[in-house]
Amino acid sequence: MNKRLKPTNTMKRRKAMMAPLQVGIEDFEGIFQEQVRTLVRNGLLELIAEEVTILCGKIQQPDRGIFRRAGSEPVNIRTTSGKEAILKPRVRALQEDGSEQEIRLNTYEQIRRSKGLFDEVLEGMCYGVSSSGVAKMTETSKGSVANAWKARSNELLTAFRARELDKIDVVAMYIDGIFLGNERCVVVAMVIDVEGYKHLLDFEEGSSESAEVVHGLLGRIAARGLVVGRDRRVLVLRDGSAAIAKAVSEFWPDAIQQECLVHVERVVCGKLSYKHKRGFTELMNVLRGVQGKEAGEEAFENMLEYVKKRNFAAYEALLARRDTILAFHGLNVSATLNITFLSTNHLENVMGNARGTIGRVCRWHDDTNQLARWMGVALLRAQSGFRRVRGWAQMGELVNALARPVAGV
Repeated sequence: MNKRLKPTNTMKRRKAMMAPLQVGIEDFEGIFQEQVRTLVRNGLLELIAEEVTILCGKIQQPDRGIFRRAGSEPVNIRTTSGKEAILKPRVRALQEDGSEQEIRLNTYEQIRRSKGLFDEVLEGMCYGVSSSGVAKMTETSKGSVANAWKARSNELLTAFRARELDKIDVVAMYIDGIFLGNERCVVVAMVIDVEGYKHLLDFEEGSSESAEVVHGLLGRIAARGLVVGRDRRVLVLRDGSAAIAKAVSEFWPDAIQQECLVHVERVVCGKLSYKHKRGFTELMNVLRGVQGKEAGEEAFENMLEYVKKRNFAAYEALLARRDTILAFHGLNVSATLNITFLSTNHLENVMGNARGTIGRVCRWHDDTNQLARWMGVALLRAQSGFRRVRGWAQMGELVNALARPVAGV
């Protein structure tokens, strides 16, 4: 008689992290749209209110000048989320003859432009223009630019983290971190589906690329509905981080973990003398080009023999990575896929582009969501330029190779 195993604490914790949010699609879309509308509405009202305060003074302490508040009126403005109804404040100015005339608010007129102030600010900031430069380009104050950027980046962050993940048929996952200072790290996850399309999933902030940070990232994307490893094993591409390896093993024990060969080459060459680096690189290039398990093992043995005669520390570092270096070759799929699945370059390129967007920030305010907003904008921009990976026509081979082995065969 088979006894049912009592669930351990680890099993309970993993089940809790893997459980998707119990929210219907229609309810979820409604909540998301309302969040976006609130962010945009508040951002626009802050911009307009700032100009009214400059003209009329604070509500509690109005200036005794020629301008005064004159109530408000309902208007519609255009944003990337569609038309949005707001209450626009009205301001009147005292004329020389003693009469009053309503004046046009510059901020409101700029928001009504065909492209929209938010989009102009977003475009300028993402292309490396300073907030002062964007203010001059859009003929607004630096404070207005800052408020517009905050509102728009909040909107995009919400959009990035509200996308549906449950419909992605995952074949492979990339996990890597980007460091933005000594104690600031962002770990990002990206997947490739059965048709060869790339999808940036989410990111997690931390002080380092620790197991806790990676756990938080994987738990977040699982809660958003991503299903991994249900019908087959998943191929995970990572650097040599033990923290990532540990977290992946806890979420998907049978995952095929492939270590990035670029990282491997960097580690081994760091231990070799200058005159031996070129020879090792040539042997690494052979490994990158061969197809299948037998050819991969032969190329690896040649590398191992080369470094053993020249540096024992390099030999130990290479030998310790044997299984993760040859993981993809062991699947016996077309070598056309090697360039895609033997390194984390696809995600590294995204990280490089993200640095181009967020690299200008001199100071991060940890008491706000500043870093999350900048990363959300950077990753959404990278996602918009994605194409199918090289060798996508052979993805069927990889899907078949990742099928779980039948017991007893």
